[in-house]
Amino acid sequence: MKVTAKHFLGFQYSASEILKYISVAKDFTLMLSSGEFIKFTPIDDSLFEDWLIANKVQNIRKEEGWITE
Repeated sequence: MKVTAKHFLGFQYSASEILKYISVAKDFTLMLSSGEFIKFTPIDDSLFEDWLIANKVQNIRKEEGWITE
């Protein structure tokens, strides 16, 4: 079983605090479990998104009704 880090370097929240995310270009908007929305622009957007996926954070674009292309 692969173990995934709960924190991403340079990001102040743990994966367990993030419910959903959406990304546009290199910018991420994240919904926290508190109901707050935050924005984050990581140095490596692919690595950050891989971290979100590995921690099973829901990509809003994958929800029914969203156009993904």
